[in-house]
Amino acid sequence: MTFRPARASMKDMTTATYVRQLDAALVGPRRAKRGLLREAGDHLEDATEAYSTAGYDADAARAMAVADFGTVEEIAPEFQTTLAVASSRRTAWMLFGVLAIQPFLWDGPLGPNHPDPEGLFYAILDSAVEYGGGLMILASVTLLVLTGIGNRWFAAGRGIAKVTSITAITSAVSIKLTGIAMVLLSGGLDEPGVLVLLAVFIIVPMSVTASHARRTLAAC
Repeated sequence: MTFRPARASMKDMTTATYVRQLDAALVGPRRAKRGLLREAGDHLEDATEAYSTAGYDADAARAMAVADFGTVEEIAPEFQTTLAVASSRRTAWMLFGVLAIQPFLWDGPLGPNHPDPEGLFYAILDSAVEYGGGLMILASVTLLVLTGIGNRWFAAGRGIAKVTSITAITSAVSIKLTGIAMVLLSGGLDEPGVLVLLAVFIIVPMSVTASHARRTLAAC
């Protein structure tokens, strides 16, 4: 990601101008972004005040404060990594949450209410739900660890954020399509309750997870 904020000279770079340019250069969760912008603004205000107290005029104090903190071009990539990591952590939690309920659905209301149809295709889908779903849950737990402890210990940063995004999108899309196909093949369209469960616990949450994962990928 290349950051090219509108340029302003050190002399004209007020705290508000700096924060606006930094805001324009960053993509990510709004709450985390607001926190970073507030942190940057507070730091610049404190530094400017300190230089002013030391006897520098307002323009010089602002310029020296920005020079100490770093220009937008220097600071934005580091802040963007922080936002990508924060977004990937949320994506990992969302993926784990929607995956954790899947075994209960297919062993319960989406399973026993209708007999399994014969046919190779359904058997493949059934195995995919059982074994592939287990692997996806394991992957989501691993991503939770990597986006948490992994980032603190190994500074995985945007790399693990990208992996988390791609894994979440792939898992969400595949489970949604598999669920729809299994319900269709098993005659679930004749049961309104099954359709409601499919929508509430698979289609909607998987779509929301994939959407959030795409935003995380954009922040990388």
